[in-house]
Amino acid sequence: MRKHLKIRYRIALLTGGTVLVMILIIMTVFYYSITHRMAEQADIALKNAGSDPFVYTDVQITGNDADTGYSLYSPELIYILDEEDENHFTPKEEAVIRWCSGKQKDETIKTEIDGSIYYIRSTDTTGQFIYFNESDTEISAEVPFPSDDDKVQIYSYITVDGSDPAGMQIDGDARMCSVREMIAYVDVTGEMDMINHMIIIFILTAAVIGTFGTGTGFILGKKLEQNQIAQKQFFENTSHELKTPLTALRGYADGISQGVITDYQKTGRVIAGQTEKMSRLIEEILCMSKLESGSVKLEKEPVEMQEFIQDCLMPFEGTVINKGLNVTLDLEPMTVSADPDKLEHALSNLITNSLKYAKNGIHISCGKGEIRIGNDCEVLTDDVIKHMFERFYTGPDGNTGLGLSIARDYIHLHGWNITAERTENGICFVIRTAK
Repeated sequence: MRKHLKIRYRIALLTGGTVLVMILIIMTVFYYSITHRMAEQADIALKNAGSDPFVYTDVQITGNDADTGYSLYSPELIYILDEEDENHFTPKEEAVIRWCSGKQKDETIKTEIDGSIYYIRSTDTTGQFIYFNESDTEISAEVPFPSDDDKVQIYSYITVDGSDPAGMQIDGDARMCSVREMIAYVDVTGEMDMINHMIIIFILTAAVIGTFGTGTGFILGKKLEQNQIAQKQFFENTSHELKTPLTALRGYADGISQGVITDYQKTGRVIAGQTEKMSRLIEEILCMSKLESGSVKLEKEPVEMQEFIQDCLMPFEGTVINKGLNVTLDLEPMTVSADPDKLEHALSNLITNSLKYAKNGIHISCGKGEIRIGNDCEVLTDDVIKHMFERFYTGPDGNTGLGLSIARDYIHLHGWNITAERTENGICFVIRTAK
């Protein structure tokens, strides 16, 4: 039993673990793709801020250049002037400046400062200048592009040699200051918080789906264990059923060879009966193998069930007489499209089972799309009725029930349905044909 439990838990862990690992892989790919895209866009924005002949802090573009060459981010800029008394920074800017002290220039770096996450790029701008108006705020200018319809509004700019870029129109009086260093940075705290929240959702989802997968694997493993046990019991019983007639045949053969048995006529009947029993069992096993492989094909034709059922009953006349059973028929006109050989095999298996367990008789009826075969057997439990059509199922009496399983498969192969229903004095097999 421990071995079977190990199989159950092994399948559960394999199923749940596979689902969990797949979700974690998807989460990892998502995280790195988003962060890579974010870093790429921030790097583009910071490089553009430091490499253009003038630096943008708030840009509105119109015309044909509205969707080319610009990042999703608009970086914030810090100008460190040569004139120390001209430098006025906010606490946030001072923290950024302190962090940049001694760091590599012209390199985009991701860092965390005072709980916020930034992409920062520091650029040496010695020899460049920035223009301020009289109130020490960046001035506004308008720069025309090659097309008259393409213009850009710039609210802060620096130049290389202290002169105005060609064609730039400056509003108001302006003064020029020398810039020693420019720091451009992008605050991505909000984006990282959103990504972290999504990761938490991914982890919770992975836990839930992984748990569900583990439970599903546990159930599948349990069914596999039950199927293995059923197959083991089936082959044990089948081996026993084959061994019994073989033992009888060997005994009679030894008796005949040694001259102990002289009633050859009786012996012949016994040998023929045992041989028939083995042949029938082997035939059922081969039939089950064909059904499992899917090689069974139907050759349908119209079948009149009134005559067909009576023909199926003819081989059982001897059994009925020997057991003293009553057979009652209630056959209405009913025609179905079926394979006669496969349908006869299915009905014969059902009739065989009914005759085997009947105490007084069986009742067979057909009509209105149904075929019913009932008998007055002992009371069966719900568990027996539930599993009696299952392959490899062993009943309370130790029989394998292989014939019922094959009958069900043939019925299903026709597209029909079969059930076992408890009646007042026994059980009834009900076949419902397709409409």
